[in-house]
Amino acid sequence: MAKRDVWVRVGDKLVRGDTVVGVTVSDPPYHHETFKIMLKVTGHRDLLWLDSGVYDGLGAGREQVDALVDAFVDTLARGAGMPSGALIRFGSDEDAPGWVMSPLG
Repeated sequence: MAKRDVWVRVGDKLVRGDTVVGVTVSDPPYHHETFKIMLKVTGHRDLLWLDSGVYDGLGAGREQVDALVDAFVDTLARGAGMPSGALIRFGSDEDAPGWVMSPLG
């Protein structure tokens, strides 16, 4: 796979996709809190995190947020394959949160 400029928006930060070295999901201590998607990024001491918008609810929340993490990896790979590169951000549509990819250039 060719190396392309892929950028990821994480809150108020913009990081290169090739500096993301790990993705994990928090376990919320209470059922009324959402799962957090946490990224380990080279050059950042602390994990960068995104609010997934997914609650544990009836126990199916973990499966939903795991699917979001899988979709992130897939979106990152697709962005790397785009000739112009890409910007990836987490779309917080309340009905269906997910990753949004925009071509660069």
